Amino acid sequence: MRTLKRAVHLDFHTMPNVKDFAEHFDAGQFARTLKEARVEFINVFAKCNLGFAYYRTDIGIPYPYMKGDMLGEIVEECHKEGIGVAAYFNIGIDHEMARKRRDWCVLNKDGQVISGDRTGNFFRLMCLNSGYKDYMLGMIREVVERYPVDGVFLDCLVTNPCYGNECQEELQACGKDPLDHHEVDMFTRQKVNDFCWEVKKITGDELLLLPNGLGHIHCDGLGSHIEIECLPGAWGYDYFAAQAAYSRTLGKQVLYMTGRFHASWGDFGGLKTKASLEYDCWDAIMNGITTSVGDHMHPRDGLDSSVYRRIGEVYRDIEAYEPWTEGAAAAAEIAVVLPPGSDLGANNPRFPKGQQVLYAAARMLGELKYGFNIVEERGDFSFYSVIILPDEVTVTPILKEKLERHLAAGGSVISTGFSGLNTERTQFALEQWNMEYVGPDPRNASYFNMIEPSEQFDSEFPYAVYKQGIQLRGKPGTVRLAADVDAYSNKMWDGFHGYYYTPPAAASGLDAAVQSGRIVQIGFQLFGGYGENAYPEYKYLIRHCLEKLLPDPLIKHEGIPSTARVTVTRKDQLDILHVKATYPELRGRYNVIEEHNRLHDGIVYVKGGDVKAVYTAPDRTPVPFDIVDGYAKIRLPAVNGYLMTVIERSAGV
Repeated sequence: MRTLKRAVHLDFHTMPNVKDFAEHFDAGQFARTLKEARVEFINVFAKCNLGFAYYRTDIGIPYPYMKGDMLGEIVEECHKEGIGVAAYFNIGIDHEMARKRRDWCVLNKDGQVISGDRTGNFFRLMCLNSGYKDYMLGMIREVVERYPVDGVFLDCLVTNPCYGNECQEELQACGKDPLDHHEVDMFTRQKVNDFCWEVKKITGDELLLLPNGLGHIHCDGLGSHIEIECLPGAWGYDYFAAQAAYSRTLGKQVLYMTGRFHASWGDFGGLKTKASLEYDCWDAIMNGITTSVGDHMHPRDGLDSSVYRRIGEVYRDIEAYEPWTEGAAAAAEIAVVLPPGSDLGANNPRFPKGQQVLYAAARMLGELKYGFNIVEERGDFSFYSVIILPDEVTVTPILKEKLERHLAAGGSVISTGFSGLNTERTQFALEQWNMEYVGPDPRNASYFNMIEPSEQFDSEFPYAVYKQGIQLRGKPGTVRLAADVDAYSNKMWDGFHGYYYTPPAAASGLDAAVQSGRIVQIGFQLFGGYGENAYPEYKYLIRHCLEKLLPDPLIKHEGIPSTARVTVTRKDQLDILHVKATYPELRGRYNVIEEHNRLHDGIVYVKGGDVKAVYTAPDRTPVPFDIVDGYAKIRLPAVNGYLMTVIERSAGV
């Protein structure tokens, strides 16, 4: 199966009123434009979300003004240039077929086929427990059999529950309750999953298959690779960091599908700045991931030369880094455990609460410059020194066994909020916690005092708890890190006054943070609180704990701000150090990167003294270094946005 890199995802959702369709389109020029932009792979439209086909179909609805065979010509010309092509099918949305066959549409719980903004895309969806399933399988089979495509991309696999009569009857026949929203939701998800396995029978193992929106967990054994779809200017820059930290542990190729748009998909006049596109591509390679850029082709004129000049400028630089990035894997010494119910990669507007916790954890650890992965409980923890259980990770029998093995091997655990408890939430799951679980915290206003000395904390100041969790008390033999402090009252209404002002009163006698051997338990929901309030002291508390449990981390640094990111990827005998100084700014509704930040006089220490040479890439300019206490101390040259520095190590070490 081919290696995917420097890709483009090409949307082509064309309204039925373009009478001069493809007037200026030329498939040969299309392929040459991609080649000049250093593109190696592209997802190309076979059927769009309007429901139109862009090839000679005996099953689907061809675009009304199309002449010839657009998809066939594109595949032929791209293959001449060595560019791989996957055929794109929008599955969840098909407005032409929806208006012709209302019985193939999802019926929502209010009995509606159409709801929401009718100038958008998702105001009506298709049900795969109807004749639409065979219709789509027929189109996919038609394309795979007629054209030498390299893969199939299935889009908009939205699992909105369907309350149509056929779904309700089948659900009831299976012994399920058609009035139970969760069971309806799971039934719909299963039908979508079954459909994707039917597509897998068509594509076999020879073709790439990407079920976009199904969720990474549910693609096990199904999808050939992972594409992390994210327009960070609109979706936020925390999304990708968490998705990358999880998806790269799943043993598949991973691409970061950003977009060339300023606002959102289909923003024809919005062109991302070069600095912004560079930033996204740097984000990919410093996480051990390859790149894809989303575009939307003009229905009359074809590819926009301005867009592909910009993509080409960035992709030529990414290509120059590939001797060091191809085959490189991100180094991580911390495992953040995926909370139950999190479904990273799912195209679902009802993001589970655990997902937001992971975004906060990714931001916090990125700001602190620690290497981390996000791992589900069935994953392999043996590579990591510290396991973090963020806020909502109660301990199942599977996780309990793994934590015991990890602790016995000398590993450490940081647990926050309700994490660490058994699944019944009646006590801590492991004896090694050596703490009393008092119960869920009934307050909505409380504080903590740092007891153990720390440079970042004033021991006399009561720091706010913005998101309560549990109440706990350390047993003999534990170390009290932070004390719990009561407020005068909850924020409340007592019939006379609204108690908005709730200053700290006195220590409650309980603990806010306790260390038991190589375990630290923090009582409040630190990650959820950081995600909602960005309180720096929460980050300082995690850093304080990590400095105790991980005194010799992979990376140490001086003179590098929290807004910068520092990671290490590894390949053969190379440690590749990535430093990204640029960061986004929220302007109006969107995160914007207009120009690059410069970083001067930064110092990075990378663990391991077996160093032969240090140089910048791709120019191979030598960088002076010293070996200090088992670390390579590197004084960075000026960083203009991003810098790759390569550390060559002795063979056999």
